[in-house]
Amino acid sequence: MNAAPASIEAPRSYAQWSACLDRLSEGLHDEACLDAMRAGDLNASGGVVTLFSRRLADEFNARLTRCSEHLTRDLRVGGEESLIVRAILNARKHLAFLHRLAQVEIFPATLRTHLIDELRKFAQRAQQSLEDSAKTDRSGRLLVLLRNNPLVRYESAVAGVPAAGATAQPPISQTGARRRNIIL
Repeated sequence: MNAAPASIEAPRSYAQWSACLDRLSEGLHDEACLDAMRAGDLNASGGVVTLFSRRLADEFNARLTRCSEHLTRDLRVGGEESLIVRAILNARKHLAFLHRLAQVEIFPATLRTHLIDELRKFAQRAQQSLEDSAKTDRSGRLLVLLRNNPLVRYESAVAGVPAAGATAQPPISQTGARRRNIIL
């Protein structure tokens, strides 16, 4: 989603933080904004943290809404398994960015906790909603596909490693059972 690398000054004042949040809301230089935020300094005096926290939470929620809208649109477009998996992987990529944003060390601990909790709840609700919708598929393939590619594994979407606490999915076939090849 990042158009071109941009160097963004590490924010120190509320005005700089505000400008950084404005750029973040544009969605054009997400990684540069994240790097700048990590290098910035958040002054805790005079209600700056409260104003900043409110603005960041609003942007965070707006991005969750956009992620949901894009996932819904992408799932409606494609009925093929590859398109469904691609839609989920795209959503996980967006959620992974939000997870990294929520973990910026200089943010107040209460803000980080709130954002991470909101992200976790969103992913769990969305996954449950997808699985509930898939129960109408008589073949059961959609439900298996959604469970094998869960939205809640956003932490590993960028790194390519299992998320903390995630375990490998057991194979669908049971030991000793004959495996069937299904060709579509």
